[in-house]
Amino acid sequence: RIDEFVSKRHVLKQRYDSFLDSALLIKPFQDLHCFSSLHLYPIRIKSNNNISKKRKFCFNTLRKNGVGVNVHYKPIHSQPYYKQFGFEKGDYPNAEAYYDSTISLPLYSDLSFDLQDQIIKLTNQILFNEN
Repeated sequence: RIDEFVSKRHVLKQRYDSFLDSALLIKPFQDLHCFSSLHLYPIRIKSNNNISKKRKFCFNTLRKNGVGVNVHYKPIHSQPYYKQFGFEKGDYPNAEAYYDSTISLPLYSDLSFDLQDQIIKLTNQILFNEN
């Protein structure tokens, strides 16, 4: 049934791509020559200042409203194990900027269009009201 699951994820991705507000966020890019199983749908929040605070607010508000968002992935150099090797905040600014601005929206084959519509509407509202 893997083909069925992946096919549904592609439909859901297209719906996210169509209905999430591009003025408020950056949607995931997929090269037309590649095929993905779409195990994640990470969005990057746009902001001119304090992006980390904005992402945290969006994350917390979505969670409070029952949306199972997540953050993928914490930069490896900021993991506790790597502190012993001398890595510090600021060593990899691009990885840190990505982490500070990204939230993964739910994307699974059983996600209904009705629930996805609610996620899209709430995400757009949160980001619009924070601008």
